[in-house]
Amino acid sequence: MSKRRMFRWPAPRTTCLGCLALVFTTLLSLFLYLNEPLDVQPAPEPVNNQIFRQLSEITNGYSNITSDVGLVLAATQTEDLSWLLGYCKDHGTVPFIYTTDAVPAPYLLVPKTTRGREATAYLSYIVDFYDQLPRYSLFIHSNIDQWHNDLFGPHTSVALRNMRLESVDAQGYVNIRCEHNPGCPTSVNPWDPTQIDIDKQDIRAFFPQVYETLFNVGPEKVPKHIGNVCCGQFAVSRDRILERPRHDYERMLKWATETELTDSFGVGWVFEKIWHIIFGMDVIYCPRYEQCRCDVYGWCGPLPSGETLQAVRAPGSKGISS
Repeated sequence: MSKRRMFRWPAPRTTCLGCLALVFTTLLSLFLYLNEPLDVQPAPEPVNNQIFRQLSEITNGYSNITSDVGLVLAATQTEDLSWLLGYCKDHGTVPFIYTTDAVPAPYLLVPKTTRGREATAYLSYIVDFYDQLPRYSLFIHSNIDQWHNDLFGPHTSVALRNMRLESVDAQGYVNIRCEHNPGCPTSVNPWDPTQIDIDKQDIRAFFPQVYETLFNVGPEKVPKHIGNVCCGQFAVSRDRILERPRHDYERMLKWATETELTDSFGVGWVFEKIWHIIFGMDVIYCPRYEQCRCDVYGWCGPLPSGETLQAVRAPGSKGISS
């Protein structure tokens, strides 16, 4: 056999068949690979969503027959509510959390409007649960640290643990804060706005009109001065909430949703000035600091003067506390 024949290229037909076999084998392997079930793990649920879900499970199991205390608050999807989850589990309380995001956060309750932030969340809760309110509703902010928690440091959970619920029975409404500044002795003078308020068309310049709408009263019922312990954290008994018909709270929500006199911040500011009036307290609500501390938290002395105060009790009370 000659060298020329020994090194001859394969015949064209043989080459073509070999290429076809290679292509077929490749396509078959690719088909089998694409049709094989992939072991793809789902993306883990964000930590905040996990906490929201667990909190909502507690809310969904709520019954006012078995649960005495509800914690009402507004929250955004980015807020860490792990402290609240731990508190509710440890103390048998029920969270009622309203989302304030434009796109509602998963698992949370949806308010009638997000204007006014926690103010309209609080009102939405009353309207939603009016017929099945717990014995005590504690309205709080979502972040655990609040500058207006004045007696036990900034942690809201610590203030809640030390609260005497009997004071809520006795008075109907109590503020979680006792310190007078800011807010007392007066914080709003409805009939005497400053010239700056008038020039800037601040909501203070329209306070009489707002008050008349919210309380459905005439101008003669608008007080000259309003004063209250700051700010938006307080406790209210079921009986006190029910002293107003549901449509009162619905009217307030309607104003918050539709008013063009102010923005969302202004709506919240208005309600911070009148929560105590909504829930039946005097228009000037500035209890003595030491007595508030005694009534709400049982911190009764002796004071530096040697005086020891007596904490308020509800008629027929058996000494209920948190």
